[in-house]
Amino acid sequence: MLIRQKHNLSGRRFARTLTLAGALAMTGCQEDSRASKTSIDQAASIANQRLDTAMGSLHSTLGQQEQKQQQRTPALTWSAPLTREDGSVLNPGQIRGYRIYFRLKHKDRHTRITVDDPGQNRFSLEQLPPGAYEFSMTTVDDKGLESRRSKPVSVNLTQIRQG
Repeated sequence: MLIRQKHNLSGRRFARTLTLAGALAMTGCQEDSRASKTSIDQAASIANQRLDTAMGSLHSTLGQQEQKQQQRTPALTWSAPLTREDGSVLNPGQIRGYRIYFRLKHKDRHTRITVDDPGQNRFSLEQLPPGAYEFSMTTVDDKGLESRRSKPVSVNLTQIRQG
């Protein structure tokens, strides 16, 4: 009987967790007329506010005190590719590093940063001055071949730091 009660309690906790996860997923899927009329940067800001609200609600539901987040450090993160552009396998040992290309959106010229550590998957943007940036990156293999640039990602460091 004791084992069954523990199982039922665990089952209720699991069901509550699934219900909460489903509610959070549905909240993120709701259409927001503000988001459809805003820029990508503003949409990202709205998404971050919603995430903070959802996390506060989650902590409240679990009976935990909400922990105030320290100021976020903006960073690019990525995963190493598993295949080459032609579809053939790219083993982790064949990656020499990465190249990050960035520019302020109102500028034409890109700046390149070389990441020589193939195990690195994060680059802090803390040193960059405020502004609206565009980033893309490439992978460099052990033979020096560089992939095509990724699709650009826009980041507004002014809005992130104001928070």
